[in-house]
Amino acid sequence: MRPWLVTLVALVGCAKASDEGEAKQWPTQPPPKDVTIPPNLSIDVSVNGAAKGPITASTLRLAKPDFADEDRKAWLIPKLIPDASAPGTTVEAVGPGGFSVKFAHPTTEGLEPVLFLTRRGDVIVAAVDPKDPFPRWHTLGGRLRRAGDPMPHVVPVSRLEITRK
Repeated sequence: MRPWLVTLVALVGCAKASDEGEAKQWPTQPPPKDVTIPPNLSIDVSVNGAAKGPITASTLRLAKPDFADEDRKAWLIPKLIPDASAPGTTVEAVGPGGFSVKFAHPTTEGLEPVLFLTRRGDVIVAAVDPKDPFPRWHTLGGRLRRAGDPMPHVVPVSRLEITRK
C-alpha cells in the first residue's frame, strides 16, 4: 500500500503547474501627478448657431484654471467663452457620437458649467458647485458602494453649443 501512496504523492507533486500565472496581470500604474492638457485638444464652439474659434490645448494653457488641486483642473465655461457669461445662457456639450447634455448657466442650484481636466488627461464638461468643485466623494463611486458623482457629464467632448436668450 505504501508504494501506491508514494506514487500518488509523486504524481501530484510533479503535476503540471496551472495556467493561473498567465491570467495574473500587473496592476495598471496610476497616472502621473502632473495633469497635462492633451496636445491635440480641439473643441468646436458655436454661439447661437454661428461658429466661433475652438477651445484648444493652447487656449487652456493660457487660461488660469478657476479650480485646481493636485489631481485636476477646471475652467468655468463662461470665462473661456465670454458669450456664455450672460445669465440664462444654455451650454450644450456634444460628444463625438452625437449625444449631448445641456447645462443652464447658472442652474437653479447655483451650479456652473465647467471644462474639467482629470488626472488621467480626460477633458469633461460637467456642472460643479463653485463652493465645492471637487467634493470629497468624487471618484470614490462604486468601489465603496457610494453613489458617486450624480451630475451628468460629457466625455469626451467634441463641441460646445452656446444658446443665448
